[in-house]
Amino acid sequence: MTEKDNRWGAIDIGSNSVRFLAAEVSEEGMQTLWRRLDTTRLGREVERTGDLHPESVQRTLDVLATGLAAMASFGVDTGRVAAFATSAVREAGNGVAFCRRIFEEHRLSVTVLSGEREGHLSYEGAVGGLPSSLIEGRIPVVVDIGGGSGEVVFRHGGWWRRSFPLGAVRLTENRWGKAEVARLWAPAAEAIRRLRDEGGNPLLIGVGGTATTAAAIAQELPVYAPEKVHGFYLPLAQLRDMGARLRALDLEARRQTPGLQPERADIIPAGLLALETLIETAGCDGFIASETDLLHCALMRRAAGQWP
Repeated sequence: MTEKDNRWGAIDIGSNSVRFLAAEVSEEGMQTLWRRLDTTRLGREVERTGDLHPESVQRTLDVLATGLAAMASFGVDTGRVAAFATSAVREAGNGVAFCRRIFEEHRLSVTVLSGEREGHLSYEGAVGGLPSSLIEGRIPVVVDIGGGSGEVVFRHGGWWRRSFPLGAVRLTENRWGKAEVARLWAPAAEAIRRLRDEGGNPLLIGVGGTATTAAAIAQELPVYAPEKVHGFYLPLAQLRDMGARLRALDLEARRQTPGLQPERADIIPAGLLALETLIETAGCDGFIASETDLLHCALMRRAAGQWP
C-alpha cells in the first residue's frame, strides 16, 4: 500500500460556500493535509426564483476546478472524494442539471443529501470529533445552521432529526424577525425541552459557519484557528450581546470585526439570531462549537468504503 492509498477527500457544496478537506486516514485517525473554504452563495435567491443563479453556478464550478486541482496535488483524485450538496441544490429546480454539469466537467459525482441525512452526518461528525469528557453524562443535540437550512439532531431512545428553512443566507434574504424564527424552530425547541423534562441533560453542539464564526468572534481571533474554535463553549448571554452588537453596525464596520470573515459579514446577524433563538426557546444556556461535522464524517465514510 502506498502513502496515497491512505489519502481521501470530501467536498461540501453548500448554500453559502464550498468547503474542501483532504486528509490522510490511518488507524490513529484523520490527519488533515489541506482544507479550504470559498464563498460562492449558491443559495442566492433560490427561494424566490426556484433555481440556482447562473453567476453562483459559474462561481461554484470555478471554485471546484481550483479545489480539485489542489486536492490532486496532495494525491487525492476525484475517485477518492466524497462530494455532496445540501439545501440550495436539493431545493432548486435545476439542481440535478447542476450536478450533471459538475460530473461532465470534473468527473466528480455529487450526492444530494436530504435534510435528515445532512443532520445525521453532522451529528456523527460532531459527536465523534469532540473529547468524550465534554459529552459524558450529557445527551448531545447537534445544531447545524448552514446557508439555506438548519438541522437539529439528537438520539434519546430513538433518533430525532428535523431540517428547518433557517439558514443564514435564507434568513438574510427573507428578513424574518425573532418571532418568526422562534415559530419555525418551535418543534425543535419543544423536543429539547421535553428531553430535559424527561430527565435528560442536553448539550447543544453547534456546527457550521454560524456556530464556528461565533466562537471565533468571541475569542477575537485575528486569524481563524480551528484548534481554538473546536470545543469552545459560548454562553447564551455572550451570544445575545454579540448578535446585538453586530446588528447595530453597518456592513463595512461589521467587516472589521475580529474573528469574522469579511465575506460572511452580511449574513452573520441572521445566523446568530437563528442560533440565539433556538438556544433561548429550548431553555439551554449556551453551546459548544465543533469544527468536525458532516464534511469530516463524509471523508471518514469514504475512506471506510461506506459512501454514499
